[in-house]
Amino acid sequence: MILKSKNVVLGVAGGVAIHKSLDLASQLVKRGTTIRVVMTENAIKMIQPLQFQVISRQPVLTDLFSLSNDWKPPHIDLADRADLLAIVPATANIIGKIANGIADDALSTMAISVHCPILVAPAMNGHMFQHPAVQENMQKLKQRGLTFVEPASGILACGYEGIGRLNEVDIILSAIENVLATETTQEEAVSIDCDAKRDLVGKRVLVTAGPTREYLDPIRFITNRSSGKMGYAVAEVAKQRGAEVTLVSGNVSLDPPAGVDPIFIETAAEMHQVVRKYSDQADIVVMAAAIADYHAEIVSLRKIKKTAELILDPTDGRPDQKSQANEELTLKLTPTIDIAADLGQRKRPGQVLVTFAAETDNLIQNAKKKLLAKRCDLVVANDVTAEGAGFDTDTNVVTLVHQSDCNSLPMMSKREVAEQIFDFVRQKLNSISDLDSAG
Repeated sequence: MILKSKNVVLGVAGGVAIHKSLDLASQLVKRGTTIRVVMTENAIKMIQPLQFQVISRQPVLTDLFSLSNDWKPPHIDLADRADLLAIVPATANIIGKIANGIADDALSTMAISVHCPILVAPAMNGHMFQHPAVQENMQKLKQRGLTFVEPASGILACGYEGIGRLNEVDIILSAIENVLATETTQEEAVSIDCDAKRDLVGKRVLVTAGPTREYLDPIRFITNRSSGKMGYAVAEVAKQRGAEVTLVSGNVSLDPPAGVDPIFIETAAEMHQVVRKYSDQADIVVMAAAIADYHAEIVSLRKIKKTAELILDPTDGRPDQKSQANEELTLKLTPTIDIAADLGQRKRPGQVLVTFAAETDNLIQNAKKKLLAKRCDLVVANDVTAEGAGFDTDTNVVTLVHQSDCNSLPMMSKREVAEQIFDFVRQKLNSISDLDSAG
């Protein structure tokens, strides 16, 4: 993996989202990353350095005068060895310091001492974030090549609702991986390829993600709870393993993976049209989208009213008649096209088709039926009622169902699930290549 054996300096400023930095530190360590934490004075007021020390198994740098066993100042020593400096959370204060070359504490001094990439994940009140000074400082740093993980929108700790929340840990983690992958040297790239993590170079991968919408009228639609996280993780992993990726996405609140520009759709019909366009050229198709099974037989051109209303005469604008109240509404639904089945029928030799099966019961039985009926090579089945699985979670619990076996995986991040999927796909492609060679 890209993070294994990397040296990441985690800079922690005094924002209320500091607890997410603990989770980020833990996730990095789990992936084999060596991390050293540098905290500001305000950060120490919110979380004890001991907590980061226990997670990282390394001393925490809190000031410029920390003692070292070496002659070299600790902040310079860390700067020389760092593959990445990730500042999470980044306050308006630390952003302003770095932008203007102010070095008056351990973290700000570290930021102008490193000669490695810097990633910044801002977190602050929405009004602060949108202040011209903060925006100018951020723009200045972006022009210098720093990578930003933009904050999310939602309820803020101050009580306001808007932009400013520290983005989710898995998104920040992915951004870190992307930066390190981009900075990988040729020598490192060879090593990664030997570790079968650039094994999709030259392959075209088509991924679907997120929910579809089936409209009832210009305002209302039928949809589902899919967040798109699983599909976006699949697209990201495919890209990092060297593939050319086309991502077809429903409406989601996610940043696209680096190097991938999603094609956004709304309805199942639109999804089918786009997928058909790109599937013929794809070596691998991963159907991770939650596509509606039904759509309204008749879509109203006007908003469907619940209560009675006056209808005005278009000639003079006077009340003409009163519509009947719709106390009950009956919808007639028609099945949407089964895109996975269509792809299975059109699948060309050598192409690998992966689909997902979100179930509430009879998980394996339903997945096996789907495998056969839709001519899939792999069905990723998950019980959406299980803890740690289902919609809008950062983890998943899946069973990989294929012709020869069923492999139940423990709870893992959706990115790790994506890695497992492409490990299977790579084996499948290798077996196809072996058959072609033997023939």
